[in-house]
Amino acid sequence: MNPGGEDRIAPWRVASANIRHGLGDDGRVDLERTARELRALGADVIGVQEIDAGYGPRSGGVEQPTVLAGLLGMRHAFGAALDLPPAQADGPRRRYGVALLTRHEILSQHLHPLPDHPAAVAPGEPRAVLHTRLRRDDGEELDVLVTHLEAGDGAHRTSQVQGIVRLTDALTGPVVLMGDMNADPASAELAALPATGWQDAAQQLESAMAAARAASRRTDDRAVHMWSPMLLDRTPLPLLRRALPLVRRVVIPPLRRRVVPLLDLAGRRPARPTAATHPAGFPVRRIDVIWVRGGITATEVAVGPRGSSDHRSITATLHLPR
Repeated sequence: MNPGGEDRIAPWRVASANIRHGLGDDGRVDLERTARELRALGADVIGVQEIDAGYGPRSGGVEQPTVLAGLLGMRHAFGAALDLPPAQADGPRRRYGVALLTRHEILSQHLHPLPDHPAAVAPGEPRAVLHTRLRRDDGEELDVLVTHLEAGDGAHRTSQVQGIVRLTDALTGPVVLMGDMNADPASAELAALPATGWQDAAQQLESAMAAARAASRRTDDRAVHMWSPMLLDRTPLPLLRRALPLVRRVVIPPLRRRVVPLLDLAGRRPARPTAATHPAGFPVRRIDVIWVRGGITATEVAVGPRGSSDHRSITATLHLPR
Protein backbone atom coordinates (compact mmCIF):
# COMPACT_ATOMS: atom_id res chain seq x y z
CA MET A 1 0.00 0.00 0.00
CA ASN A 2 1.21 3.53 -0.67
CA PRO A 3 1.08 6.30 2.01
CA GLY A 4 -2.27 7.48 0.70
CA GLY A 5 -3.76 4.05 1.28
CA GLU A 6 -4.33 3.24 -2.44
CA ASP A 7 -2.91 0.21 -4.15
CA ARG A 8 0.04 0.86 -6.42
CA ILE A 9 -0.72 -0.65 -9.82
CA ALA A 10 2.39 -1.46 -11.82
CA PRO A 11 2.60 -0.11 -15.36
CA TRP A 12 2.78 -2.28 -18.45
CA ARG A 13 6.14 -2.28 -20.19
CA VAL A 14 5.60 -3.02 -23.89
CA ALA A 15 7.80 -3.01 -26.99
CA SER A 16 7.57 -3.47 -30.73
CA ALA A 17 10.37 -4.83 -32.89
CA ASN A 18 10.67 -5.76 -36.55
CA ILE A 19 13.38 -8.44 -36.32
CA ARG A 20 13.86 -9.20 -40.08
CA HIS A 21 13.71 -12.96 -39.24
CA GLY A 22 16.90 -12.55 -37.18
CA LEU A 23 19.00 -11.44 -40.14
CA GLY A 24 21.81 -9.03 -39.32
CA ASP A 25 23.92 -6.75 -41.48
CA ASP A 26 26.60 -9.44 -41.36
CA GLY A 27 24.34 -11.72 -43.44
CA ARG A 28 23.80 -14.19 -40.59
CA VAL A 29 20.51 -15.26 -39.01
CA ASP A 30 21.26 -15.39 -35.29
CA LEU A 31 18.26 -15.81 -32.98
CA GLU A 32 20.42 -15.77 -29.86
CA ARG A 33 21.60 -12.30 -30.87
CA THR A 34 18.01 -11.25 -31.55
CA ALA A 35 16.97 -12.61 -28.15
CA ARG A 36 19.70 -10.58 -26.42
CA GLU A 37 18.49 -7.42 -28.15
CA LEU A 38 14.88 -8.11 -27.19
CA ARG A 39 15.81 -8.90 -23.58
CA ALA A 40 17.65 -5.57 -23.35
CA LEU A 41 14.37 -3.75 -24.00
CA GLY A 42 13.20 -4.66 -20.50
CA ALA A 43 9.66 -5.30 -21.72
CA ASP A 44 7.16 -7.88 -20.51
CA VAL A 45 5.12 -7.67 -23.73
CA ILE A 46 6.88 -7.61 -27.10
CA GLY A 47 5.19 -7.40 -30.48
CA VAL A 48 7.39 -8.90 -33.19
CA GLN A 49 7.14 -8.48 -36.94
CA GLU A 50 8.87 -10.37 -39.80
CA ILE A 51 9.23 -13.64 -37.95
CA ASP A 52 9.51 -17.06 -39.61
CA ALA A 53 7.95 -20.35 -38.59
CA GLY A 54 9.39 -23.18 -40.68
CA TYR A 55 9.53 -20.72 -43.56
CA GLY A 56 12.47 -22.19 -45.39
CA PRO A 57 16.23 -22.13 -45.97
CA ARG A 58 16.68 -18.42 -45.21
CA SER A 59 16.01 -19.15 -41.52
CA GLY A 60 16.91 -22.84 -41.49
CA GLY A 61 13.28 -23.97 -41.28
CA VAL A 62 13.27 -22.98 -37.59
CA GLU A 63 10.07 -22.26 -35.65
CA GLN A 64 11.35 -18.86 -34.61
CA PRO A 65 8.46 -17.86 -32.26
CA THR A 66 8.99 -21.02 -30.22
CA VAL A 67 12.78 -20.62 -30.14
CA LEU A 68 12.69 -16.93 -29.17
CA ALA A 69 10.12 -17.57 -26.46
CA GLY A 70 12.34 -20.30 -25.05
CA LEU A 71 15.44 -18.10 -25.09
CA LEU A 72 13.57 -15.30 -23.33
CA GLY A 73 11.60 -17.47 -20.90
CA MET A 74 8.32 -16.10 -22.25
CA ARG A 75 5.01 -17.35 -23.59
CA HIS A 76 4.20 -16.67 -27.21
CA ALA A 77 1.43 -16.34 -29.76
CA PHE A 78 2.06 -16.45 -33.50
CA GLY A 79 0.03 -15.36 -36.49
CA ALA A 80 0.95 -16.37 -40.04
CA ALA A 81 0.01 -13.65 -42.48
CA LEU A 82 1.73 -15.73 -45.15
CA ASP A 83 1.04 -19.47 -45.01
CA LEU A 84 2.50 -21.45 -47.90
CA PRO A 85 2.53 -25.19 -48.70
CA PRO A 86 5.59 -27.21 -47.67
CA ALA A 87 8.63 -27.05 -49.92
CA GLN A 88 8.68 -30.86 -49.72
CA ALA A 89 5.79 -33.25 -49.32
CA ASP A 90 6.75 -34.27 -45.78
CA GLY A 91 7.94 -30.83 -44.67
CA PRO A 92 6.24 -28.17 -42.51
CA ARG A 93 4.15 -25.39 -43.95
CA ARG A 94 6.16 -22.25 -44.66
CA ARG A 95 4.75 -19.53 -42.44
CA TYR A 96 5.74 -15.91 -41.88
CA GLY A 97 4.08 -13.11 -39.96
CA VAL A 98 3.82 -11.52 -36.53
CA ALA A 99 4.15 -12.76 -32.97
CA LEU A 100 3.67 -11.71 -29.38
CA LEU A 101 6.15 -12.63 -26.64
CA THR A 102 5.10 -12.07 -23.04
CA ARG A 103 5.70 -13.01 -19.42
CA HIS A 104 1.97 -12.78 -18.77
CA GLU A 105 -0.82 -15.28 -19.25
CA ILE A 106 -2.29 -15.37 -22.75
CA LEU A 107 -6.04 -15.71 -22.30
CA SER A 108 -6.88 -15.75 -26.01
CA GLN A 109 -5.31 -15.25 -29.41
CA HIS A 110 -6.83 -14.70 -32.84
CA LEU A 111 -5.31 -13.82 -36.19
CA HIS A 112 -7.43 -11.59 -38.40
CA PRO A 113 -6.61 -11.09 -42.10
CA LEU A 114 -6.63 -7.45 -43.17
CA PRO A 115 -8.35 -6.25 -46.35
CA ASP A 116 -6.52 -4.95 -49.41
CA HIS A 117 -7.79 -2.05 -51.46
CA PRO A 118 -9.92 -3.53 -54.27
CA ALA A 119 -8.87 -0.92 -56.86
CA ALA A 120 -5.12 -1.14 -56.24
CA VAL A 121 -2.62 -3.54 -57.76
CA ALA A 122 -2.48 -6.76 -55.75
CA PRO A 123 0.08 -6.53 -52.92
CA GLY A 124 3.13 -8.73 -52.70
CA GLU A 125 1.92 -10.49 -49.58
CA PRO A 126 -1.19 -10.64 -47.37
CA ARG A 127 -1.33 -8.71 -44.11
CA ALA A 128 -2.96 -9.51 -40.79
CA VAL A 129 -3.31 -8.41 -37.17
CA LEU A 130 -2.73 -10.71 -34.19
CA HIS A 131 -5.13 -9.98 -31.31
CA THR A 132 -4.27 -11.34 -27.87
CA ARG A 133 -5.84 -10.86 -24.47
CA LEU A 134 -3.31 -10.87 -21.61
CA ARG A 135 -3.66 -11.18 -17.85
CA ARG A 136 -0.98 -10.33 -15.30
CA ASP A 137 -0.48 -12.00 -11.94
CA ASP A 138 -2.26 -9.08 -10.27
CA GLY A 139 -5.36 -9.80 -12.37
CA GLU A 140 -5.14 -6.75 -14.64
CA GLU A 141 -5.99 -7.55 -18.25
CA LEU A 142 -5.08 -5.88 -21.52
CA ASP A 143 -5.91 -6.38 -25.19
CA VAL A 144 -2.80 -6.23 -27.38
CA LEU A 145 -2.72 -6.21 -31.17
CA VAL A 146 0.38 -6.69 -33.32
CA THR A 147 0.44 -5.91 -37.03
CA HIS A 148 2.68 -5.25 -40.03
CA LEU A 149 1.05 -3.13 -42.72
CA GLU A 150 1.64 -3.07 -46.47
CA ALA A 151 5.06 -1.72 -47.42
CA GLY A 152 4.20 -0.48 -50.91
CA ASP A 153 0.86 0.98 -51.94
CA GLY A 154 -0.62 3.43 -49.44
CA ALA A 155 -4.13 2.55 -50.63
CA HIS A 156 -3.67 -0.94 -49.19
CA ARG A 157 -2.49 0.54 -45.88
CA THR A 158 -5.60 2.71 -45.79
CA SER A 159 -7.84 -0.34 -46.23
CA GLN A 160 -5.87 -2.35 -43.69
CA VAL A 161 -6.14 0.39 -41.07
CA GLN A 162 -9.87 0.61 -41.67
CA GLY A 163 -10.01 -3.14 -41.13
CA ILE A 164 -8.26 -2.74 -37.77
CA VAL A 165 -10.71 0.01 -36.79
CA ARG A 166 -13.69 -2.22 -37.58
CA LEU A 167 -12.12 -5.13 -35.71
CA THR A 168 -11.48 -3.10 -32.56
CA ASP A 169 -14.73 -1.14 -32.56
CA ALA A 170 -16.27 -3.58 -30.09
CA LEU A 171 -13.33 -3.37 -27.63
CA THR A 172 -14.41 -1.03 -24.87
CA GLY A 173 -11.48 -1.32 -22.44
CA PRO A 174 -7.80 -0.40 -22.66
CA VAL A 175 -6.12 -1.71 -25.81
CA VAL A 176 -2.68 -1.43 -27.41
CA LEU A 177 -1.88 -1.67 -31.11
CA MET A 178 1.75 -1.87 -32.16
CA GLY A 179 3.87 -2.78 -35.11
CA ASP A 180 5.53 -1.74 -38.33
CA MET A 181 2.99 0.61 -39.92
CA ASN A 182 5.16 1.43 -42.94
CA ALA A 183 3.82 5.00 -42.65
CA ASP A 184 4.21 8.02 -40.40
CA PRO A 185 1.54 8.17 -37.66
CA ALA A 186 0.36 11.54 -39.00
CA SER A 187 -0.09 10.28 -42.57
CA ALA A 188 -3.49 10.37 -44.25
CA GLU A 189 -3.55 6.60 -44.68
CA LEU A 190 -3.46 6.09 -40.90
CA ALA A 191 -5.97 8.86 -40.20
CA ALA A 192 -8.72 6.41 -39.28
CA LEU A 193 -6.84 5.55 -36.07
CA PRO A 194 -6.79 8.99 -34.38
CA ALA A 195 -10.26 9.65 -35.80
CA THR A 196 -11.59 6.70 -33.76
CA GLY A 197 -9.86 7.47 -30.47
CA TRP A 198 -6.44 5.90 -30.95
CA GLN A 199 -3.46 7.90 -29.70
CA ASP A 200 0.13 7.62 -30.83
CA ALA A 201 1.82 6.93 -27.46
CA ALA A 202 4.98 8.83 -28.41
CA GLN A 203 3.03 11.90 -29.53
CA GLN A 204 0.82 11.71 -26.45
CA LEU A 205 3.90 11.79 -24.24
CA GLU A 206 5.65 14.49 -26.27
CA SER A 207 2.56 16.71 -26.09
CA ALA A 208 2.47 16.27 -22.31
CA MET A 209 6.19 17.13 -22.11
CA ALA A 210 5.66 20.22 -24.27
CA ALA A 211 2.82 21.38 -22.02
CA ALA A 212 5.06 20.96 -18.97
CA ARG A 213 7.86 22.93 -20.66
CA ALA A 214 5.43 25.69 -21.60
CA ALA A 215 4.22 25.92 -18.00
CA SER A 216 7.84 26.10 -16.83
CA ARG A 217 8.61 28.87 -19.34
CA ARG A 218 5.61 30.85 -18.14
CA THR A 219 6.97 30.60 -14.61
CA ASP A 220 10.40 31.74 -15.83
CA ASP A 221 8.87 34.62 -17.76
CA ARG A 222 7.03 35.79 -14.65
CA ALA A 223 10.31 35.71 -12.73
CA VAL A 224 12.12 37.64 -15.47
CA HIS A 225 9.31 40.19 -15.60
CA MET A 226 9.55 40.65 -11.85
CA TRP A 227 13.32 41.17 -11.88
CA SER A 228 13.61 43.11 -15.16
CA PRO A 229 13.02 46.60 -13.63
CA MET A 230 15.78 46.02 -11.09
CA LEU A 231 18.18 44.78 -13.78
CA LEU A 232 17.40 47.65 -16.09
CA ASP A 233 17.89 50.21 -13.33
CA ARG A 234 21.39 48.82 -12.73
CA THR A 235 22.39 48.73 -16.40
CA PRO A 236 24.68 51.72 -17.02
CA LEU A 237 24.03 52.20 -20.74
CA PRO A 238 20.58 53.38 -21.88
CA LEU A 239 20.95 51.48 -25.16
CA LEU A 240 21.63 48.21 -23.34
CA ARG A 241 18.68 48.86 -21.07
CA ARG A 242 16.43 49.12 -24.10
CA ALA A 243 18.02 46.06 -25.76
CA LEU A 244 17.51 43.54 -22.94
CA PRO A 245 13.75 43.04 -23.45
CA LEU A 246 14.29 42.81 -27.22
CA VAL A 247 16.92 40.09 -26.79
CA ARG A 248 14.61 38.13 -24.52
CA ARG A 249 11.65 38.31 -26.95
CA VAL A 250 13.30 38.20 -30.38
CA VAL A 251 16.75 36.61 -30.16
CA ILE A 252 16.44 33.80 -27.62
CA PRO A 253 13.41 31.86 -29.02
CA PRO A 254 14.83 31.25 -32.54
CA LEU A 255 18.24 30.51 -31.04
CA ARG A 256 16.64 27.87 -28.84
CA ARG A 257 14.92 26.33 -31.88
CA ARG A 258 18.27 25.98 -33.65
CA VAL A 259 20.41 24.82 -30.75
CA VAL A 260 18.09 22.08 -29.45
CA PRO A 261 18.14 20.01 -32.70
CA LEU A 262 21.93 20.32 -32.84
CA LEU A 263 22.15 18.99 -29.31
CA ASP A 264 19.89 16.10 -30.34
CA LEU A 265 22.17 15.20 -33.27
CA ALA A 266 25.23 15.41 -31.06
CA GLY A 267 23.66 13.05 -28.53
CA ARG A 268 23.79 15.70 -25.81
CA ARG A 269 20.08 15.43 -25.10
CA PRO A 270 17.87 12.35 -24.65
CA ALA A 271 16.19 11.22 -27.87
CA ARG A 272 12.66 12.50 -28.34
CA PRO A 273 9.81 9.98 -27.93
CA THR A 274 8.93 10.66 -31.58
CA ALA A 275 12.40 9.80 -32.91
CA ALA A 276 12.59 7.96 -36.25
CA THR A 277 13.01 4.18 -36.39
CA HIS A 278 13.93 3.30 -40.00
CA PRO A 279 16.39 2.57 -41.48
CA ALA A 280 18.27 1.53 -38.36
CA GLY A 281 21.65 2.93 -39.42
CA PHE A 282 20.39 6.47 -39.97
CA PRO A 283 16.67 6.64 -39.15
CA VAL A 284 14.63 9.13 -41.15
CA ARG A 285 11.14 7.58 -40.97
CA ARG A 286 8.98 6.92 -37.90
CA ILE A 287 7.09 3.83 -38.99
CA ASP A 288 7.35 1.59 -35.90
CA VAL A 289 4.63 2.85 -33.58
CA ILE A 290 2.75 1.99 -30.39
CA TRP A 291 -0.88 3.16 -30.37
CA VAL A 292 -3.10 3.24 -27.27
CA ARG A 293 -6.80 3.62 -26.55
CA GLY A 294 -9.19 3.35 -23.64
CA GLY A 295 -7.63 5.83 -21.22
CA ILE A 296 -4.07 4.47 -21.35
CA THR A 297 -1.36 7.00 -20.44
CA ALA A 298 2.24 6.73 -21.63
CA THR A 299 4.89 7.95 -19.19
CA GLU A 300 7.92 6.78 -21.15
CA VAL A 301 8.46 6.08 -24.84
CA ALA A 302 11.89 5.41 -26.29
CA VAL A 303 13.40 4.32 -29.59
CA GLY A 304 16.02 1.64 -29.09
CA PRO A 305 19.65 1.66 -30.21
CA ARG A 306 20.78 0.21 -33.49
CA GLY A 307 20.66 -3.57 -33.44
CA SER A 308 20.94 -6.35 -35.98
CA SER A 309 17.67 -5.56 -37.77
CA ASP A 310 17.03 -2.80 -40.32
CA HIS A 311 14.47 -1.29 -37.91
CA ARG A 312 14.97 0.18 -34.47
CA SER A 313 12.67 -1.04 -31.72
CA ILE A 314 10.31 1.13 -29.69
CA THR A 315 9.37 0.67 -26.04
CA ALA A 316 6.71 2.29 -23.87
CA THR A 317 5.70 2.37 -20.22
CA LEU A 318 1.90 2.42 -20.10
CA HIS A 319 -0.52 3.06 -17.25
CA LEU A 320 -4.07 1.77 -17.49
CA PRO A 321 -6.93 3.83 -16.03
CA ARG A 322 -7.92 3.02 -12.44
